[in-house]
Amino acid sequence: MLRRREERALRQRKLIERYGLPVACFTMNIPGDTKHTPLVELAFREGLGQFEASLPEAKARELLCAPTGCEAFFAFDHDARLVKQAAVAVEEGAAVGRLYDIDVFDSAGRKLSRGAERRCVVCDGPVYACARSRAHGLHEICARVDALLFSFAAQKLAACARGALVAEVEATPKPGLVDRSNRGAHRDMSIETFYASAEALEPHFERMVRVALENWDIGPAPLMAKLRAEGLDAERAMREATDGANAHKGAIYSTGLLLAGAAIYLRSGKPALAEAARLASVGLSDALDAAAIAPSTHGERVYARTGATGARGEAAAGFPAARKAKTALDGFLAQGYSLEDAAALTLPLIMAKLDDTNVLHRGGEEGLAYAQISAARVNALPVGERFKALRTLDEAFIYRNLSPGGCADVLALALFMRAIGDFIEL
Repeated sequence: MLRRREERALRQRKLIERYGLPVACFTMNIPGDTKHTPLVELAFREGLGQFEASLPEAKARELLCAPTGCEAFFAFDHDARLVKQAAVAVEEGAAVGRLYDIDVFDSAGRKLSRGAERRCVVCDGPVYACARSRAHGLHEICARVDALLFSFAAQKLAACARGALVAEVEATPKPGLVDRSNRGAHRDMSIETFYASAEALEPHFERMVRVALENWDIGPAPLMAKLRAEGLDAERAMREATDGANAHKGAIYSTGLLLAGAAIYLRSGKPALAEAARLASVGLSDALDAAAIAPSTHGERVYARTGATGARGEAAAGFPAARKAKTALDGFLAQGYSLEDAAALTLPLIMAKLDDTNVLHRGGEEGLAYAQISAARVNALPVGERFKALRTLDEAFIYRNLSPGGCADVLALALFMRAIGDFIEL
């Protein structure tokens, strides 16, 4: 670590000599031997983005993420005092900012003072007094740093999950589903119902992430038991927010699993989808055997009748339909479609292939065949003609009382994957 500090100082001097401009060095205050994890890098890149967004584009930018930690160096053609003000604003702008360390040097190599002394992450007292007296042990400091990182990651992932649920319901037109234009084949829900549900679920999504971050290494079965309890709480909150309507029960399950998988990735570096699939596989065989004998939910009754495993089978397989949907979604976005239109175009691609247990419950195998064939016909049209065809199909689904809710959950999960794909290895 001493050598790394010397190398940083040398790089700072070289940048100043080369450009003759103020230089900033952005690092993280991470105690202990492990300085770089996916979780630390996520927090680092968040702060880095805020710092760069608050200043003119740098004349030079160097980034390094190594076992010794994450570092970024900048040369700014800007008043050094204003650069330091931006640095302090990022350090003090959020709780996780307590872990950011942004040094600023003027063009003569003088380090600028931040003014007010920084506060201790443990007791909020003057940091230098705590450091000199060794007021807090390493274990106490590490626990506090972990708490800051966990809170930051949980909030970020939960916000992405809520955003995905909102983006799904706003995609229009969607045959038989609630969207901006109508209630679809639902008498008990409107788009406001889904907004209320997504808002109510966000804090529960946060808790799911925290549970997985804190217990990522206890094994799939005990972790799944903890997550299941959080999921039941989330469902109760959804019902309360929607006057009893089932806006997102399936999404709670699939999104919750991927939130947990993402948390495990942040702690271990293991890909999120594989970890989510491991969790979904816990007790699946026994649950399907029980459902075949005494089904108690719509999905279980469909399984007993048709063998379609629904959301649980999809999750245990690593969400193949959602992965394909994300690929399609990315393709439409690359063609210049808005997120709402890209999501609407992706939905019939899902509908044509997925054995949607919601459709099976409402329309039987005949209804599923109709839905899949109709969606395939939409997909065969030139892309520009599909929106009109989807509006026509929406009327037909409403008439037949068909609602591809399982497909909507897959679309929401694909939107969530897209939202986190830049910082979570799927």
